[in-house]
Amino acid sequence: MAADRTTSAPTTLTQATGAARGTVGESTLRPDGTLKVTGEFAYSSDLWHEDMLWGFTLRSPHAHAAIRSIDTGEALALPGVYAVMTHADLPAETHYGLEIRDQPVLAKDRVRYHGEPVAIVAADHPETARRAAARIAVEYEELPLVVDEATATAPDAPLLHPGRRDHHAAHVPHPNIVHRQPVRRGDVAAARARADVVVRRDYEVGMQDQAFLGPESGLAVPAEDGGVDLYIATQWLHVDRDQLAPVLGLPADKVRLTLSGVGGAFGAREDMSMQAHACLLALRTGRPVKIVYNRYESFFGHVHRHPAKLTYEHGATCDGTLLYVQCRIVLDGGAYASSSPAVVGNAASLSIGPYVVENVDAEAIALYSNNPPCGAMRGFGAVQACFAYEAQMDAVAAELGLDPVEFRQRNAMSQGATMPTGQLVDSPAPVAELLRRVKARPMPPERAWEAAGGPVDVRALPGGLSNTTHGESVVRGVGYAVGIKNVGFSEGFDDYSTARIRLEVIGGEPVALVHTAMAEVGQGGVTVHAQIARTELGVDRVTLHPADTRVGSAGSTSASRQTYMTGGAIKHTCEAVREEVLRRGRERFGAAHPAWAAAEAPRLA
Repeated sequence: MAADRTTSAPTTLTQATGAARGTVGESTLRPDGTLKVTGEFAYSSDLWHEDMLWGFTLRSPHAHAAIRSIDTGEALALPGVYAVMTHADLPAETHYGLEIRDQPVLAKDRVRYHGEPVAIVAADHPETARRAAARIAVEYEELPLVVDEATATAPDAPLLHPGRRDHHAAHVPHPNIVHRQPVRRGDVAAARARADVVVRRDYEVGMQDQAFLGPESGLAVPAEDGGVDLYIATQWLHVDRDQLAPVLGLPADKVRLTLSGVGGAFGAREDMSMQAHACLLALRTGRPVKIVYNRYESFFGHVHRHPAKLTYEHGATCDGTLLYVQCRIVLDGGAYASSSPAVVGNAASLSIGPYVVENVDAEAIALYSNNPPCGAMRGFGAVQACFAYEAQMDAVAAELGLDPVEFRQRNAMSQGATMPTGQLVDSPAPVAELLRRVKARPMPPERAWEAAGGPVDVRALPGGLSNTTHGESVVRGVGYAVGIKNVGFSEGFDDYSTARIRLEVIGGEPVALVHTAMAEVGQGGVTVHAQIARTELGVDRVTLHPADTRVGSAGSTSASRQTYMTGGAIKHTCEAVREEVLRRGRERFGAAHPAWAAAEAPRLA
């Protein structure tokens, strides 16, 4: 099946800026903005192929159970059904994962969370696929549950992943602990003895869902060379490919991914969802297969923010100097590892916040449990810790009788400070000044929604436009908090990005083609990347090639890194292109040409 028969596939975006050149620092329209606001932008759920089938996933109704038998006979007998696959039908590798490949493509002997995929169906209509999945008979035997630290580490706790061999397994106190990271600095016991005030409290952060507007969806098209082309909404094309290829039993160059329109991500699309299932069904049937989750399925189909239980103890002197912080952070990673090790690393490394504390004893762990898998969500690890340490800063300030903002300023980090991990803060960190400016801003009116002598203006109310309140019993409070988070991958992860730039003349006008694998998930990367190309090359017209795996990896669209990393790759590549064009110009026109006499770098157009 030829991939070019796919309709509504991603297209290139060419932008000519008109009067404003749209370089860095200028205001310019988003290349995809008009298409989105007019409803013409093709999201992954809009993909279509003339002879495609529809895929559906049968999921476990139990959080922890042994699978005794699976009977697919009735499902296969339903007219319109082309394939039913279980674990026994997988052609190659059976597990995948971002860091630890512990997650089954389809459950084999055991399910570890409610909603785990057990079987997949391909049919000529989505409703037929759903009805066929309902006819698959699965016999389960429910098993004891692991739901928190106590049940995970009890002497008789069921081991969710017995025989672990991952690189964290030898360094954790129990097999149901995914990863543990301590951070220690100074002498907490000695500092506690000197403290005038000690505040110790427990905090809890619940699980959160990213709830992006566009649920998981994609289209897999079998190719004539035996490979597969997958059009998908994701955050990291190359990591998806690297997990898919072993599962499909194909070399990486025969698993080609192209980014489709992404309806939001927020971390949840870093892990795979329906990618393997669509590709497996497409290769099994020889037909394109589309899978689109509804909202109910989406809650099962992606990772969530880790719920956390946190215990913090802060000690300070009466003049408001923090002497020590001791904390323990327990994150529930759910049934599979996903990015839990990195979340643990962030939580531990950033556990005390943007403050200078000479004595620190911090520990963070992530558990395996029978809860839904948890992974990336904006600011992972840093957010859970921030909730606790900032509540502590308010509580300690209250005990000392100090203004909470002034207390924070007194202990704020700045350039030259050393973090508990030993990392030097080698760039500006104006935490105290930031707090000063925030506090200096005027307070909002106490009841801004009440117009003098007029009706309540619901637009000024939290939740007002949803008609949840008209001002009854609403009290507006003002609080202050400051957090710290990494920009770019954390924990020493090798971070790089790739860009390919082509400069050509079309209709007598120079046009730059920018090709990267960056996932545009709504953050505006396509805008700034085009601006960088215009700035570096001096051209007005920039074409953005659809992101795909035919170019080197751009890394994940996460950790606020794409402007810096992929933008940086574009900048450096444009510089190389510019130098080559100028070299050829000097070679052709001679070194005495007037263009080389300009004080600034010559423009190419």
